[in-house]
Amino acid sequence: MPIDSNLAKDIKARADIVDVISHYLNSVQKKGRRYVAMCPFHDDHDPSLQIDKEKQIFRCYVCDSGGDVFSFVQKYEKCSFIEAIKKVAEIIGYDDPRLHERVKVRQVDESLVPIYNCLTELQKFYAYGLTTEEGKIARDYLDKRHLSVEQREKFGLGYAFKDGKIVIQALQQKGFSLKNIEGTGIALVQTSGMNDNNSGRLIFPIKDHNGQVVGFSARRLVDDDSAKYVNSPDTKAFTKSNILYNYHLAKQTAKHDGYVYVVEGFMDVFALDSIGITSCVALMSTKLTTKHVEMLRALGVEIRLCLDGDNPGQAAMMKIMTQLDEANIPYRLVSVPLEVRDPDEILKQDGEDKLKAYVNTLVDPFNFALNYYKNISPLGTVEDRKKVINHFLPTIQALNSQLEKDDYIYKLSEATGFSAQAIRNALKEYALKHRESNEPTYNVNVEIDENPILDKVDKEYRRLDLAEYGFLRLMFLDKAAVDFYKENIRYFANEEYRAIANFIIERSDVGDLVTHSDIINDIQVSELSESSSLVAIVTKLGLINNDKYSKALMDDYYKVICAERGRIHTRSSLRKALEGKSPQEQARLVANYFDQLNKRSGK
Repeated sequence: MPIDSNLAKDIKARADIVDVISHYLNSVQKKGRRYVAMCPFHDDHDPSLQIDKEKQIFRCYVCDSGGDVFSFVQKYEKCSFIEAIKKVAEIIGYDDPRLHERVKVRQVDESLVPIYNCLTELQKFYAYGLTTEEGKIARDYLDKRHLSVEQREKFGLGYAFKDGKIVIQALQQKGFSLKNIEGTGIALVQTSGMNDNNSGRLIFPIKDHNGQVVGFSARRLVDDDSAKYVNSPDTKAFTKSNILYNYHLAKQTAKHDGYVYVVEGFMDVFALDSIGITSCVALMSTKLTTKHVEMLRALGVEIRLCLDGDNPGQAAMMKIMTQLDEANIPYRLVSVPLEVRDPDEILKQDGEDKLKAYVNTLVDPFNFALNYYKNISPLGTVEDRKKVINHFLPTIQALNSQLEKDDYIYKLSEATGFSAQAIRNALKEYALKHRESNEPTYNVNVEIDENPILDKVDKEYRRLDLAEYGFLRLMFLDKAAVDFYKENIRYFANEEYRAIANFIIERSDVGDLVTHSDIINDIQVSELSESSSLVAIVTKLGLINNDKYSKALMDDYYKVICAERGRIHTRSSLRKALEGKSPQEQARLVANYFDQLNKRSGK
């Protein structure tokens, strides 16, 4: 369903870009006829973000971020365009029925609806159980683990009565069949009746990426021979390998935070939540599945691995590193030498400040792996050590600083036992082989491009781009330029300029006054894949100072465009003529080309 262009236009007409940006930044201040602020999209030390209140656009002259009020919110919140529209409406206190029309309807298997409903009621009943006199044993446990009442409600914690038939009866009274109840995974239909497998335990509801309860994990509260945790089996509603605990909440904040922590268990999620880190998910085991990788990639943020500091946890992180590398997902790892406790234990024993310091001690994959091989799993055979060297050679080769390369080589030498010189020799061999494998195959076209004379001509072709850019600028300033474009130029060679010109024509044809802000809006509403680059171009055009229409300038741009189109046609013909010719014949054709070129230019 397309975004309602009029809705975006109505909201933008009521929104002031200065006020909306000020909602996010406290550094906005007036400077001349514009406003400036510290840019939030790069490490800014001097105000480089310029805001034009009259044109309702902004641009950073350092990182080149720019656009309108929706562009700013979309980039700051790391959200979709429709979400940005809704956020701006919320900021300015504007409501409209159309804002609620694009809510996605989740496709659900009809056979699962009664099971989902049953799971939801079940979670409510467990939450009620936590408030009862019998549930005090669970509340006492949570008090010892320093989980606040707010956290208990946020994560929907509960308690299952010792009498496992009570919850079954309660669900039946709600109209759920025994088959529905069995579908939740908490009990099986037996001749003796159904009995809750979670009875007498603390309940952790497990929710899918949409926030729907799909299963439960139940912890024992007394020391006996029973399993410490009882987890829901895989059902039609619950597949363990498809779930990351707390993903439904973490995804709401991860894009703004720019990261998401991956920890081992529920308690670690609660621990990080206690120190204000809400972008955190837990594995249902130490294994990261293909589905998990897809879910993490969808967040588009840095992954911060924070599994237990013991040997199994560190080994699991080494395995996950490979999976994230293969998926090309950026990540770092929490690593504190000799710290084997998990986040929950650190919080409980040392307090919030210690946990904050721990989770913010992040290292890159290279340093984590070296530490692992040195301190946790020393390399045994020569073959193992060689594999590690070969694995890291591309990483070292990609470094620009020789000092950094030397540092990596030294660390790699320590971890593997090979001398630094041996590693340098291996790096030279790798670099030579890499260079040879990437040696370009010189065909006719490549040789032409390396011809210094033709290279000069290629530079002259940039005049076409500059002329088209200049003409596009005039199309924003006067309808005469728009009409001239339609009648004479008809199209720009530059695809982005051509797309923007089409937006201008479309708005001009219906009699609207063409503004940079409205064209940006039209581009965003269109949901084109290249919309961000088009918005950047329009923003730059909108912030040109002392911009005025001139017919004489328009005529000059037109002459250049016509002349350069002729050059491109001739150059294209030359390339085709050179295909399959001998070097001598190529030289003759190129010489003839320049003779003709000089005659046309009067030389």
